[in-house]
Amino acid sequence: METSKKILQKIIVGLFFILTACIAEEGPFVTEIEIIDVSFATDIQPIFNNNCIVCHDQNHFTGLDLQEGSSYNLLVNVTSAFYAPNLRVEPLSLENSVLWHKIIGDDVFGGIMPPGEHLSNFDIEKIESWIDLGALNN
Repeated sequence: METSKKILQKIIVGLFFILTACIAEEGPFVTEIEIIDVSFATDIQPIFNNNCIVCHDQNHFTGLDLQEGSSYNLLVNVTSAFYAPNLRVEPLSLENSVLWHKIIGDDVFGGIMPPGEHLSNFDIEKIESWIDLGALNN
């Protein structure tokens, strides 16, 4: 599984350089691209613990319990209670993941989450990377 993750990272970086190699009359354009390597247990679950479980516990009306031990199985490849047939998290697809739209607050699937004090850009980037890298339970 680790090998496929590294291959995916190399493909993403390669595509980025191919797409940005020639910019009109300015020659090659090279920049660094950072892919944040994330772990569900050490990077994503703490975000839920610090920002989401106040509401998203075992009694939440949507059935989405984001507490440790429940969150992964209730998020990844699970149909959203209010936005079916969309999945709460579709691995490798930000655009099709309700969670991503909720945390960036683009109103595609209702209002921003969490309400009030929103996630930091760094936490959003972690979740984006986690989904982009396959939403692994690692």
